[in-house]
Amino acid sequence: MPVTAPDLQRICQTVLEKYSQEFRGAAIDARFYPYIGLTHTIRRRKSGWVVRVSDHCRSAPHPVLESIVTILACKALRRRVSKRARQIYDDWQKEQVVSDSVNARRTAKGRKRFAVHEGRWHPLPEIYSDVNRRFFNDQIEIRKIGWGVRRSWGRLGHYDPTHNTITLSPVLDSPDVPRFVVDFIVYHEMLHTVFDDAKSYGFRRHHPVGFSRTERAHPDYDAVKKFIKDFCSKRHDV
Repeated sequence: MPVTAPDLQRICQTVLEKYSQEFRGAAIDARFYPYIGLTHTIRRRKSGWVVRVSDHCRSAPHPVLESIVTILACKALRRRVSKRARQIYDDWQKEQVVSDSVNARRTAKGRKRFAVHEGRWHPLPEIYSDVNRRFFNDQIEIRKIGWGVRRSWGRLGHYDPTHNTITLSPVLDSPDVPRFVVDFIVYHEMLHTVFDDAKSYGFRRHHPVGFSRTERAHPDYDAVKKFIKDFCSKRHDV
């Protein structure tokens, strides 16, 4: 039986108040949201909290929803997620009906929107070709790479396996961003085509041990990480 909006509200209120006093007495606005994938968010709003859970979860058992809310609480308070909550959620994601639902929506609604230009400061097709030659022996085939239309600071790049595309945030298409930084972001996203593991879930699916080891072997790894940390910390000035 599908979980109703009032059900979700009660689950969020109960789990959050039980998890920490930070949430006790606060107004909780919890709703299902039609995200393309299994995206769930929590953010503070004045004296309360806004929770959005992917509507793919409308038919999820209550323990799964409780685990999602627990994970969000950990994210909001920057605490470690319990193994039990993570395991319950990951096991549910593995169910075929769940992955079929997500993939169907991604195919139907996940059409990528790209900027009309290839790059005002950093031409992505040229960078992709160069990175492919230098690090992958020209063996990686991407259907399309381009700049996104939304200025995202939280996600600077994204590889979409359903559409075989790479999208970079336009905040990087700037004279303040060195070419080697954009090169590395493209390299990072291209690594997903090599290491993506459909049998794993969560962070480990997208960043398995081999992925992280190969990423750190990039000659500009340390310099890029430092630049991105400094660059993103100044985003309110940009």
